[in-house]
Amino acid sequence: MTRLLRTLSIFVLVLTVTGLASGQSDPRIGTWKLNVAESKFDPAASRKNETRTYQMSDGAVMVHVEVTLSDGSKQEVSFDGTPNGKDHPYNATPAFYADTISVRREGNGFVGESKKEGKLLFTTTDTFSADGKVLTLTTKGVNAKGQSVNSVRVYEKQ
Repeated sequence: MTRLLRTLSIFVLVLTVTGLASGQSDPRIGTWKLNVAESKFDPAASRKNETRTYQMSDGAVMVHVEVTLSDGSKQEVSFDGTPNGKDHPYNATPAFYADTISVRREGNGFVGESKKEGKLLFTTTDTFSADGKVLTLTTKGVNAKGQSVNSVRVYEKQ
């Protein structure tokens, strides 16, 4: 009886740990390249390319984005993308027009709210293809000029 109980306990523990690990995994982790041809920007954006890197660091999800615009200028943005609903600062060169982002998990994806001085500018929803190889970011709101923003960016996992 004790052997059966011990085996059953180990089985339940393995199921619990496996379930927790998969439930808490972050499908964003890794490097993603923008597919410019599949993406749509409104207002029109002039991106040549973009690479997004998501890494776990001390329990946080650190995000680093490198963008090259069609004029050859570059922008780098980094932020804490941990899905805890707390505002985290953007670190950007040149300066980004939003100053904080909060990220929360929603279903199988994520929602990020970018703000300037506490005021919501735009919301970005992250969704994933069934095979986990395509990340789609849908952004709606306003930009620094107060223009309406409605973009869909498609990334492929590297």
